[in-house]
Amino acid sequence: MRNLLIVLCLSLLAAGCGFKPRASLALATELGPVAVSAGDPYSPLARDLATALDRAGAQPAVAGQPSATLKVLAEQLSNRPLTFDRGAGVREYQTSYSVEFELVGADGSVRVPRQRVELNREYTYDATGSIGSPAEERLLRDELRREMVGAVVRRLDAALRAD
Repeated sequence: MRNLLIVLCLSLLAAGCGFKPRASLALATELGPVAVSAGDPYSPLARDLATALDRAGAQPAVAGQPSATLKVLAEQLSNRPLTFDRGAGVREYQTSYSVEFELVGADGSVRVPRQRVELNREYTYDATGSIGSPAEERLLRDELRREMVGAVVRRLDAALRAD
């Protein structure tokens, strides 16, 4: 009984602060099968986008059948220094990840025009602990790619719902 009361109070508290679960993504069913194409056939972004589209309800493309194509037109990852220490060593970096994409329907019409999404992260670079820095940078890049996949799929969902 006490546990039920606690759960009820927490639910009311969460609802009172405006919390609500994010709506699930449901790509338009009239879109049909969707293929993902990128300049790099082994692109982790393209692979992750195909998986995310499948989870969002899009049918995977079948070879030999017409399908819509999500084209990853450009993908760029860059670092730039933000702050320096007294010895002119870099203390903080900003990593920027940008992707340009468009969605072309099976009939060749542009369903979602070319769009660009850019994500930025800042991190502190510790020259004395340089052994961990490459691993941390790799984790940051993986996190940015996961967030980019979500951002692209949400944009596709919003654009297709607006049609």
